[in-house]
Amino acid sequence: MANKHKKKGNHHMPQPAKFGPSIATSAAATAVSAIPSAPVDDKAALDAVLQKIENERGHPCVVYWTSPLAKVSLGVELPLFDQLKSIGKQKSLDLFLFTGGGDTEAPIRIVSLIREFCETFSVLVPHRALSAGTLIALGADKIIMTPLSSLGPIDPSRTHPLLPKREGAPEPEPISVQDMRHAMQFIREAAPSESGLTYTPDAMAQIFSALFDKIHPLAIGAIEQSYALAKLIGTRCLETHMGTSDADRGKIAGIVDRLCDQYKSHSYPISRSEAKAIGLNVEWANDSLEPLMLELYQLYTARKVGPYGPQIAPGKQVKMYIAWLESLRLKFRVEQDAEIGPNKDLKPLGDQWLRY
Repeated sequence: MANKHKKKGNHHMPQPAKFGPSIATSAAATAVSAIPSAPVDDKAALDAVLQKIENERGHPCVVYWTSPLAKVSLGVELPLFDQLKSIGKQKSLDLFLFTGGGDTEAPIRIVSLIREFCETFSVLVPHRALSAGTLIALGADKIIMTPLSSLGPIDPSRTHPLLPKREGAPEPEPISVQDMRHAMQFIREAAPSESGLTYTPDAMAQIFSALFDKIHPLAIGAIEQSYALAKLIGTRCLETHMGTSDADRGKIAGIVDRLCDQYKSHSYPISRSEAKAIGLNVEWANDSLEPLMLELYQLYTARKVGPYGPQIAPGKQVKMYIAWLESLRLKFRVEQDAEIGPNKDLKPLGDQWLRY
C-alpha cells in the first residue's frame, strides 16, 4: 500500500511507478540499532571539501546521496531542477553520486534534466553507484572512479501484489528478473540429455503449471516487462552521448546486454577496470581528486539519519533524514516520518524533499 505524504514545503514527492518498496524515496523498514549515530551538523565541512572539488574540476558539482534507508526515485526531479536553475547553464557539470539503486524509470529523467543545463557532464563515483545508480552513470560523458568505486548490473528486481510472500511478511518478496529467467532456462535445459531424452510437451506443461501455482502468470509478465524496461533505459542513457552510427548502436547494445544479462548476481561489484573493459568511458580519479572524493564520501557516511524526536520509544513517531541533494548553492534532504515498532523496527510513514 502506498503511503500518504504530508504536504509540507515546496517539494511534495510524487508517486513513481515502482520496482521496489511501495514508497517514493524510502527503502525497507530497518532497526533503530542499525542507523548511524554521528553528528549531522556538518554543512561547513561538506562545503569546504565540495569547494575544493569544484576548484580541482573547474566547474560546479551537485551531490546526490541516498542512505541505505532511501532509493533513487522520480521524487528528486523538482529539487534537482531547482539545483540546476541555481547553478545556471554550464559547459560542464559533475554529479557526485552514491546510491544502492532505486526506481528503473528515474535515471533517464535525471540524465535528461541535467543535460538541459550543460553540454557535458561527469559522474563522480566515490564508492557505490549500483543498479539505478549505474543507469545514471551510463548517461554521463565520463565516469570518474576511485579504487573503492563499483558499478553494478542493471537487471531490476520487482515487487508485485501477485508474487508470493514469506511467512509473516506484510509485502510480497521482490524477485530478480534474472532469477526468473534463469529458473525457466534451467527447466528447459535440465532434461536428461545424457540418455538422449527430452521433456515431452505434457511434461513441460506440468512443470510450468507447478511454477504458475507459486507465481501468477501476470506477475511473470510484469517481471519480464521490467527487464525490457531496464534495457530500454540503459540504451536511452547511453544514446544521450554516444553516436548513432551502426557501430555505435552495436556498442550500446553490447554494453546493455552485458549489464543486463551476463552477470549472475544483481550484487556483482563492477570495478573501474571491468567497467572500462566493457566499453564505458571510465577515468581514474587523479592524485588530487581521489582524496577529495573519499573525504567527501567519509563526511556523508558519518551523517546521522535519525531517528529524531522528543521520545525514541516503541509506538512513537520520529523523523529521519534519508537522502540529500546538495551543492554550494542549495541544500535539500528527504525528511521521512516513521513509527518505532514494538521491536524497535522503523516503519516508514511518508517522506518528502525539503530545503534546509
